[in-house]
Amino acid sequence: MATSIASHEKLVEFDLVQSRYKKVGDHEIRADFIIPHAECTGKRPLIVRFHGGCLITGDSLSMEWFPQWLLDLAKKHNAVIASANYRLLPEATSLDIFEDVEDFWTWLHSSDVEELLSSCVNPTKLDLDRIITAGESAGGLLSVCLALAHPDEIRAATASYPCLDMASAHYSAPNPVPLTNPPIPESLIDETLAQVKPGAIRSSALLPDRLDLGLAAIHYGRFTQLYERGIESSHHRDLRYPLERLDQPDAKIPRGGIAIIQGLQDHIVPAEGNQRFAEKGREVMKGKPGADKIILTLREGSHGLDIPTRLEERWMQEHLEAAVEAWLM
Repeated sequence: MATSIASHEKLVEFDLVQSRYKKVGDHEIRADFIIPHAECTGKRPLIVRFHGGCLITGDSLSMEWFPQWLLDLAKKHNAVIASANYRLLPEATSLDIFEDVEDFWTWLHSSDVEELLSSCVNPTKLDLDRIITAGESAGGLLSVCLALAHPDEIRAATASYPCLDMASAHYSAPNPVPLTNPPIPESLIDETLAQVKPGAIRSSALLPDRLDLGLAAIHYGRFTQLYERGIESSHHRDLRYPLERLDQPDAKIPRGGIAIIQGLQDHIVPAEGNQRFAEKGREVMKGKPGADKIILTLREGSHGLDIPTRLEERWMQEHLEAAVEAWLM
């Protein structure tokens, strides 16, 4: 993948460095560092990013879903994007996914990464005191959850149309409007679950592989079933349900806040869930650092509306202002 992806038009001004960050049995899980070509004599700020795909499909380097503005942001500030794969549903459990996210976070702070980046074509040092997170859709969920887990170490979080209201009926009850035409048969979900072998692992699925499974799970209200499959529903809910995390007495957010982009015509992740998160976050965090920087930018558009957006667009500049200022100060 590295050779073909590295020549993608979105990455022509970047170097790509790849490595495994963990191994589960014989299965290696990959991380990708996207590094601007420009030389840097000091340490580079870090963007920790997670891909979307309903937690079921996608890859760290699925360029179809990689926002242009995020690459622009890295180039403008000579920052490194660290983008990770993670185990995917339904072979994995949601707890497996969050374990991978935490292991990725730990690995980024290890000497292994320091040695890897110091020996690449464009030797690089990461500024681990200046970290911002990012992610799209399900990756936005992981971005926000990581920021809630490490609010003092992460300066700000961003997320595009993240599925933050995971307890919503949208994910557990059938939706009247199909997400595809013709509709994907519900039998695909049952057939896939029946074929899952114990111990099987997937941590990458190149589009369009398994996209139909993710869309079917949302349309038929069975995404919650997949999210809770294989674990007790009460187990680590505050880790996996960010709205419930806000209820914890020790809940904190990064000082630079959380900046969320949401399309008003999004039928995959409805705007109401992220409005609920933003309102609750501002209320619960009132008087605490970052409370006044919970930004929800609602735009006309559907899922993926920001993918072609350039950083220079005024609305994007305004959306990111507080988060980027805290990240780089």
